[in-house]
Amino acid sequence: MILLLKTASLGVAGLAAGWALLPLGVRLDPEVAPSLPVDAGLQIREYGREGTFALHYRHQDEVTMSVPVDNGGPLPITIDAADLDDGPLPLLVPVADNLPVEVGAWGEEVVELTFRFDNCRYYHERSAVTWDRVDLEGSVLGRGFDRELELEYPIALHGQVIRNCPDRTLVRGDDVRPH
Repeated sequence: MILLLKTASLGVAGLAAGWALLPLGVRLDPEVAPSLPVDAGLQIREYGREGTFALHYRHQDEVTMSVPVDNGGPLPITIDAADLDDGPLPLLVPVADNLPVEVGAWGEEVVELTFRFDNCRYYHERSAVTWDRVDLEGSVLGRGFDRELELEYPIALHGQVIRNCPDRTLVRGDDVRPH
């Protein structure tokens, strides 16, 4: 009886340890090729190591970026959040997504992120913002994980001249972005 209880205890401990380690077993392709509408910008193959996609800033318009998520593991995962993370008052403000996304074992699904062009008043015409990764949060069998996926090529957005930014003023102190 004691042997049976010890064996059962070891089995339960092993299952608990396996469940606790599930996030370490999540295998996502670490480099992804984002997809943007053709009219959203211009692919510049000569700029940067792998080229760059330069977005056209269109104040208050929206643009949707598709990011393929390739699950290289034997368990299904759920992607609950995705973010470009560029701090306060970003030039691209997240407005919609298709999350949560279920990705089957050894499967691939697309995460769609929709952004609005905004906050140009806080970026001068010599500035540019570049995104080279997408941060994901998800879960596997109830255990949370987070991963950074490197974009195959960066996405860049140039700050606007005052003529293309209706919210901008001529007084420099009016347009200071908090850090």
